[in-house]
Amino acid sequence: MTTDRRGNNRAVRLHLTNRLRTAQHAADLLHGKEQALQHERARLEGHAHRARREWEARCRHGAVCLARARVLGAGDEIRALIERGPPPADVNANWQSSMGSTYPGAVDCTPGDPSAFTCTAAIEPTADAFRQALSAGATHAATTTALRRLDVELANTRRRRRAIGERLVPRLERVLHELDLQLEEQDREEAVRVKITNRTHGGSSR
Repeated sequence: MTTDRRGNNRAVRLHLTNRLRTAQHAADLLHGKEQALQHERARLEGHAHRARREWEARCRHGAVCLARARVLGAGDEIRALIERGPPPADVNANWQSSMGSTYPGAVDCTPGDPSAFTCTAAIEPTADAFRQALSAGATHAATTTALRRLDVELANTRRRRRAIGERLVPRLERVLHELDLQLEEQDREEAVRVKITNRTHGGSSR
């Protein structure tokens, strides 16, 4: 029975050792992925900040052009354009995947048909300024979305890495250590049993 128990424990130890090795490898892979995502996030964050500044600057420029157009007597035409609404723009994002996360990359924004405005000379610079603001806004929206999606993937990766590396691995190491102690104790018991058996058989033979 002792031999069977030792054999079972050694089989369990082999299984635990394989699980521990797999868990440690997974934790290492997730750690590498987490670092790569953090690097990519830093890049995207800088891109998003630049895109936001560009968008805000274009909006401010558009507001200045709008005020100038009103001063030049284009108030009625501006009101008419506002009532009609702008022609729809065509926005296409080049989606890309990286380390399990899919997010928009470069954005192609084509404003609506300029001829739909039938602008006068006073309105055209304003319309052009707001077309540029629209394009910058699309880029800002894409970079913000990319950053948000990457943050989700980074949080999920960090959570899995901690679950494996900070909880599963220590638990397996603890169980394996306890099992090793049991095996050592069983080995000592077996050695004592063999020693007693040898002495008994040796005494019987004399």
